[in-house]
Amino acid sequence: MPTLYLLEQGSKLSKTSRRLVVEKERQVLLEIPEFKVERVFVFGNVQITTQALKFLLQNNIDVSFFNLRGRFIGKLIPFESKNVYLRIAQYEKFKDEEFKLKIAKSIVKTKIKNSRTLLQKFYRNHPETKLEEEIKRLDEIYQEVERKTKISSLLGLEGVSSKIYFSGFSKCLR
Repeated sequence: MPTLYLLEQGSKLSKTSRRLVVEKERQVLLEIPEFKVERVFVFGNVQITTQALKFLLQNNIDVSFFNLRGRFIGKLIPFESKNVYLRIAQYEKFKDEEFKLKIAKSIVKTKIKNSRTLLQKFYRNHPETKLEEEIKRLDEIYQEVERKTKISSLLGLEGVSSKIYFSGFSKCLR
């Protein structure tokens, strides 16, 4: 159980010996060995004892809080969180223009490929839809992606491919 979801309104999470315990009105709802939790999501009116919070934070376990409708409120992050190093690595990559272009190309190519595949599958079963032109244009745009050197030009290709896809998709609905 990597993620512990606390959903039962009026319940309480506490720490006893080597277990995390969820209880409500002195009735135990759940007992979990402490080492089986990687993160905790708290929804609505759920209490957490100080001992449980200390344990979670000392063991690098994030605690996220949400309202009853699931809207994120905030997060308790341990001082030596593993996420700090992840964020640093992400910021370093953010400064790497070549890496960003490579990732953007991968995303755009995948989107175009999936769009083409969906149209092609429909066309095989319904040749009367005459999707050849859309499929051909998506192939051409897919090839063009590799030649682009700026993310802004990739966005243009992505927009054109979306327009072509939805043009073909509308034929599928007739």
